[in-house]
Amino acid sequence: MGKIIPNKGSTARDHLANERTFLAWVRTALGLVGLGVVLERFAAAEPKDAPWATLGGALLIGAGGLLLTYGFGRYVMVAQRLEHGEFPVARRGPLTVAVGASALVLTALVYVLR
Repeated sequence: MGKIIPNKGSTARDHLANERTFLAWVRTALGLVGLGVVLERFAAAEPKDAPWATLGGALLIGAGGLLLTYGFGRYVMVAQRLEHGEFPVARRGPLTVAVGASALVLTALVYVLR
């Protein structure tokens, strides 16, 4: 976890922003899960690509589940800190998501260019 800074803003506004952020995590996680399901269905339609598409679909579904878990944990932690007049600055979570997204982009690029 990163540095804790004092929260001097509106408590209601901050909690509502925290909820909107959580909903963005949920939306992103559901998007990944949906993409994973589509990719897995593609595997059923294209037997020659089935192992890679099935693996990719499973990885996307798993990534969606992990993202949802992280988003919920972050939401709860921030809500608790806001109640104490603090705001935790996130560092590891966004870095992990950025590295994972970059890996996904590179994998897709390699797949498309092969």
